Amino acid sequence: MSDPQRQIADVLLDSAIVIAPLALGYFAGIAYLDAFLSAFSISIHEVDAPLATIVAHSYNVFIHNAFLAKLTLTGVGALGLALGFAWLRKTETIPKDTPFRAFILCVLPVVAFILFISVKASAEETARTTAHRIWHEQGAVTSPRNSFAITDNALSVRQRLRLSTCLQGAVIKHVIAIPERSYALCVIGKEGFLLTHVTASDRYLPIRNMSPCAAANWQETTFCASDR
Repeated sequence: MSDPQRQIADVLLDSAIVIAPLALGYFAGIAYLDAFLSAFSISIHEVDAPLATIVAHSYNVFIHNAFLAKLTLTGVGALGLALGFAWLRKTETIPKDTPFRAFILCVLPVVAFILFISVKASAEETARTTAHRIWHEQGAVTSPRNSFAITDNALSVRQRLRLSTCLQGAVIKHVIAIPERSYALCVIGKEGFLLTHVTASDRYLPIRNMSPCAAANWQETTFCASDR
């Protein structure tokens, strides 16, 4: 390899080493937010979360025990491969002048794939746990600044009655807030109503009615299994 090509390869390798953790953090934050918001019938595309907020939520994924275990096993496996590569060069099974960057370029995509799969699984599990805590437990309670126009929402008679009962209980749980809008949840029985407040106009968007226990991955949770 000529000197210019070697310099380009070194730059690409250095860039990959720097960018990979940032990309992993961003992906973990997005995967967590997507799974968390889905539990409240909120699309990730309607939440314009700042980059700092997205990366901050990746912390929930990176401290998950399952992810740490997979990360440890992946690290041990990569170390074993590195030692094997060094042993092959030492015994001249492969040419001694084979650059170590060739090994990194081969292993890095495999490690990245394993980490992305691990992040996705841990993000879904941790997000479901957090969402379940909001649905099932008290959590942070928010107080609306103005009244809800229930009659302005296309709800059935039963839904209007249940929403009125829910709001009278004054237990409106905070879900997430971004500069443009905030989301809160009113829970009655195993049913919920999502309240979306727009900051700029100080008004509420149409109310969403949700029944999370209809989802298969929620049916065994404490919230859905309880008799309340």
